[in-house]
Amino acid sequence: MKKIISVITACIVLFTTNVIYADNEQNNLDEKLNENRQEQTTLEAKIKDLDSKIEEIEKNIDTTNDKIEKLDSEIVTTKSEIENLENNIEKNEEALGKRLKAINSNYSMGYIKVILSSTSLSEFFNNIYIVKQVVEQDKEILKELDDNKTEVENKEQDLNAKKEIQEELKVALEQDNKTVQADKSELEALKRELETEEDDLESEIERLAAESAARQEAENGINSDDSLDGVIISSGSWPVPGYSRISSPYGYRLHPVLNIQKMHTGIDIPAPNGTPAVAIDNGTIIYAGVQGTYGNTVMIQHDDGKVSLYAHNSKLLVSVGQRVQKGQVVSKIGSTGRSTGPHLHFEIRINGKHTNPVPYII
Repeated sequence: MKKIISVITACIVLFTTNVIYADNEQNNLDEKLNENRQEQTTLEAKIKDLDSKIEEIEKNIDTTNDKIEKLDSEIVTTKSEIENLENNIEKNEEALGKRLKAINSNYSMGYIKVILSSTSLSEFFNNIYIVKQVVEQDKEILKELDDNKTEVENKEQDLNAKKEIQEELKVALEQDNKTVQADKSELEALKRELETEEDDLESEIERLAAESAARQEAENGINSDDSLDGVIISSGSWPVPGYSRISSPYGYRLHPVLNIQKMHTGIDIPAPNGTPAVAIDNGTIIYAGVQGTYGNTVMIQHDDGKVSLYAHNSKLLVSVGQRVQKGQVVSKIGSTGRSTGPHLHFEIRINGKHTNPVPYII
């Protein structure tokens, strides 16, 4: 008798130790998963900030290109001005006569001839005055044209310098853009690693949840035989009797399959394949079949107007039009459709719109 008691005690200790170890492992995984998701949230914020910087840099590049195009247009205009001034110089040279054509060697000979051709003293002084006026006028015109030409040439040099500065700015902006893009790629690679780690953690959590559920099933004496078809096994409103853990709550989350931020329209309750799911209230079956990514799905229109939805089932035990009672088995939990492991995806819909189901089942 003592030997039997010792064996039983040892089994209890071993079972309890395994449960405690599993719970600790579960808690560690949950903690790691939370840390992982926090890191992903931080990375998403950094990536968003980098996207804003990239957008700003690209706008600066566009602005710089516009300035360069404007400067190019100004340079073309300046060259045209220079050409017009040179044409005016040529016209003025022709207007000044032969004295300007002979400017290299005997520019002043024309003036001397005019003075020496005077026939009287008064004409002599008059010619000197005229020559003086012409020379002053010639100097003024030539100086004005030369100044204008110099001014335009300086303007062209200034514009070219500005263009060079703008080109340097453009190169710097493009380099900044490349740097930011590289940083973004690095962050996105790190985020992908975290997402992969998240998938692994979720799979491990699902495995532990299934093992824990199996233990609960053994303790509670609930079985998954087809003999439960149509049987009322619960008086409460919880859809999976004996399995109270929610592995994924209602609200926005990083989808475990698609790896994108997506609204989770219900709650996930992990349990072993074949575990019975029950109606949370009296109602009528309005859908029983395969529904896209939900897999095998049951929908119940309850007497108070709300609709409950059971997804990813391995087997459906009801048909459309059938009346069901609160606590009656309607399906067997599975992993059909888009799913990472056996669990019940449960929803509540009011007037066709999903809402947080927890207040309706606790």
